[in-house]
Amino acid sequence: MPTINEIHEFAVEEGIKEDPREEDQIEEELEEREDQYEGLEGVRKEKFDEDRLDNPFDDSKVFHGGEEEVDRVAIGIDIETQELLLVDRLNDKGEDIDGVIAHHPQGRAYAWLGKVMQLQIDSMNKAGIPVSQAEGIIQESAKKVRQGVHPKNHPRVPRSAELLDIPFMNLHTATDNLAYSFMKDYLEEEDPRTLDDLVDSLLELEEYQWELENGAGPEIFAGSGNNRVGDVGVLGFTGGTDAGDDIIDKMMESGIDTLVAMHATRDQVEKAQEKSINIVTAGHMASDSLGINLMLDRMQDEFSLEVFELSGFKRVER
Repeated sequence: MPTINEIHEFAVEEGIKEDPREEDQIEEELEEREDQYEGLEGVRKEKFDEDRLDNPFDDSKVFHGGEEEVDRVAIGIDIETQELLLVDRLNDKGEDIDGVIAHHPQGRAYAWLGKVMQLQIDSMNKAGIPVSQAEGIIQESAKKVRQGVHPKNHPRVPRSAELLDIPFMNLHTATDNLAYSFMKDYLEEEDPRTLDDLVDSLLELEEYQWELENGAGPEIFAGSGNNRVGDVGVLGFTGGTDAGDDIIDKMMESGIDTLVAMHATRDQVEKAQEKSINIVTAGHMASDSLGINLMLDRMQDEFSLEVFELSGFKRVER
């Protein structure tokens, strides 16, 4: 049986393989962190998160019980204290859940959310947005995200896992990278002509069918169904969190006709309508489930794991 740490290390390695950045960029970033760490002293060095020396995904962490072996894990999109209590109660009823894997970050993984946004520079550049323009958007957005998450109660949920003694970790950008890579290739192969065709292509995937059943399937937020798709930008599938509405202007300047994203803000939709840019939102929970499922498919070749679906996650094997 694998340990929580082994599962996490494997997921990070697979996430790196599908990262929009070049591998040497990631290696350079990790080397810079090593240099930073070596230059620290006192409490700053003592409290440094040494996982950051090998793991470029600051929003994907092990919180408790890393050395514990697990055979059956509960996996959910959002895991907070109530889900941990639910797992504890389910175990009282005989479910035998050994550990919990969240998707969305908690604890220090949430505190560092803005750090992973840097990889969006490369996904934007691959979609056709000049790197200098992408840097301008992301650097400002990352600063706002850091300031926004800074005052949150970060130890709350990890401490709950400690008190309940439930092995607990999360995988955010590590799995979102797989969803991004898959969706980019999938839509290129499907080559939908209209926005309606694009939505139909998404609905061929079981995760999005399930989201449709729950009332939040793929949807055209800007544009109409018979609009031609044109050049597609698959953005917002990975890299921490939303980059703001300035991306719409850069899409227009770069000749991108249609944005396909997990979700879109009201400001993005309003600006897209003004600029005649199409937006298709694939669906947040479905897209998160897609990335987790792709990761689990790879894990099944490495580990024997039984999955207990929880908190908006739908297991689909490919």
